[in-house]
Amino acid sequence: AVLSGVNTLIVHVHDRDELFEQACRIAVEAGGFSLAWLAVVDRSAMQLKPVAWKGTGQDYVERIPFSLNEADGEKFGLAARAVLDKRPIVGDDLEHDPRVVLRRDAVERNLHSMVMLPLVVSDMVVGVLALYANEIGFFSESEMKLLLELAGDISFALDHIEKADKLNYLAYYDELTGLANRSLFLER
Repeated sequence: AVLSGVNTLIVHVHDRDELFEQACRIAVEAGGFSLAWLAVVDRSAMQLKPVAWKGTGQDYVERIPFSLNEADGEKFGLAARAVLDKRPIVGDDLEHDPRVVLRRDAVERNLHSMVMLPLVVSDMVVGVLALYANEIGFFSESEMKLLLELAGDISFALDHIEKADKLNYLAYYDELTGLANRSLFLER
């Protein structure tokens, strides 16, 4: 249901922020996940920046460590590990997983398993989609196949939106100088 909903969304959405918000909404409402959030990579700040979330635990999202610097200790979490390794990270039992920084907070919100899915565009991780479930061991092999396809579809949509924005820019501005071209001049 989530994969189908996101694929339908991709056809209709032409804005990154709307894509992020709607993907999280679909994951919670259609997929039955307790919490879904999406963060983008800010390489200049060496951080992940949460841009959308849905479900229980908005305050939980605000406390998640988002540093991309491994030396930051407690500020470096599993989402950053997924970015740096360019592979999904699964936590089957958040209460007993030593890699999870906010174990007690997760259990208080009935979040027992999670997956961090990197969003890869042009062989570069541009963001992370995180999904949380109420069950321990929720993310089976068959579930992961679908979720990897979901992350690939969102990555494809991001790439498409980025290219469409670039084409729109080039239609009205000179790539070298950044100045308005003849088309924009005549239109205005």
